[in-house]
Amino acid sequence: MYSATITERFQEVKLYGEKRFKCKGGCGRTLKRQRKFSQTINPFNKTKEGHIKTSQDIYPELKEKLMEWKKEIELCKHCQS
Repeated sequence: MYSATITERFQEVKLYGEKRFKCKGGCGRTLKRQRKFSQTINPFNKTKEGHIKTSQDIYPELKEKLMEWKKEIELCKHCQS
């Protein structure tokens, strides 16, 4: 008996963010950070009403996460240690 494995690939909705800032640790280095925020359109990713999220539902959530990340204060690797 052979068992078949079915792999589903769901569409990924992506939003890339970048921030440039001065280190808040006191050294004043200019830093650059990049990050990808994503969700997939799948039967398990649903709205509060129970409907499957569309890309129009997902983009505002990703934008909100991006804006929160941009507000986070970060230090360079030299000031962290």
